[in-house]
Amino acid sequence: MGHALPTARRGVIRNSINRLPMINAALPGPALARVAAVAAMALAAWCAAAVVPAALARSAPDTSALSARPAAARPAAARPAAVRLASERARQQARAIVRLLRQDTAAWAKCTAATCRAGLLPPARDLAATQEAQALEYYCGPATVAEMLAQVGRHVSQATVARELGTGPAGTNWADEAGYPVPDVLNANQGKNDYVPVALPAVPAAAQVREFEADLVADLNHEGGVPLAGNAYEVAGGPHLAGNPLNQTIFHWFDIRGYQDFGAVTDYEDSVHGASSIGWSAGVPAYSALSSAVLVAILGGRGYAW
Repeated sequence: MGHALPTARRGVIRNSINRLPMINAALPGPALARVAAVAAMALAAWCAAAVVPAALARSAPDTSALSARPAAARPAAARPAAVRLASERARQQARAIVRLLRQDTAAWAKCTAATCRAGLLPPARDLAATQEAQALEYYCGPATVAEMLAQVGRHVSQATVARELGTGPAGTNWADEAGYPVPDVLNANQGKNDYVPVALPAVPAAAQVREFEADLVADLNHEGGVPLAGNAYEVAGGPHLAGNPLNQTIFHWFDIRGYQDFGAVTDYEDSVHGASSIGWSAGVPAYSALSSAVLVAILGGRGYAW
C-alpha cells in the first residue's frame, strides 16, 4: 500500500505476505522443493537409542550391600551408572542452553533471574493450560492472542481481540501497513513482555532452530513465564501440527506455552480443537508437543513472536 513496514529485530520479513487464507489455500509453485528440504530437516531431528551390551552388565561389580542402604546415604560413586549419565547429560544441556542464551543478545537480556544467570534453568516448563476453541473458522489469530493473554493474567474475548487485530475472513496477517498485528496487540494488552516478530525463511537453517530454542527458554523463564505466538505455514505433504490434515496447505496461528528437554521439544496448544466451524477439528488435540526442529520447519516462511 506504499507504506514501509517496521523492521524486525532479527530476520528478513517475507515480502508481500498479504491476507493469505488460513486453511485450504492453494499450494504455491516452489512448495514441492520446500517440502523436500523441510522433510530432510525433520529427519535430522530423529535420534537413535543407545543399547548397553549385556557383557558390560554382567561385568558390573556387586553393589547389593550398598543398595540396602537408604538412597540418601549412598556415596556418589555408588549411584547407578544410568543415573550418573542422566545427571551429567542434564548438566551439559543446561550449560548448552545458557551458551545459546549468551549468544542471543535479546534472549540473554531476558535472563535476569539469578537462577538463569547461573545456568540453573528447569529442564521443562509449561504455562497454564488456556486452550479455547476458535469461535470462527478464521479466528485462530484472535484465539491465540486470547489464550496468551490469559496466561499472563489478562482475559480478553476473541471478538475484542479480532477487532484489534483487524482479523477478517482471510484470517490474521503476519504483517500489514500498520506493523505486525499479533505482537502489537499483545503489547497493547499486557506489560510483562515486549513482543517482537521473528521472520523465518521458507527453509530455516540449524542456527535458526537454536535461536528459537534460546528464545523459547528465555521467554518461559522471563517474569514468571510468558508464551510465544507461532505462525505456521504447513505445506501439503510436509510436516504439520498434530492432527492437521497432511494433504492441505494451512496457515495457522497457535500458542506456544512450554518446552521440554531444555528447549529441544516445544509444547503448544491449538485453538482448532473443539472448533465446530472446522470439519477436521475432532482430530486435533488441545495440547501437543513437537521436536523444536520440526516446529521451526513448520514456521518457515512465516515466523513467531516472542
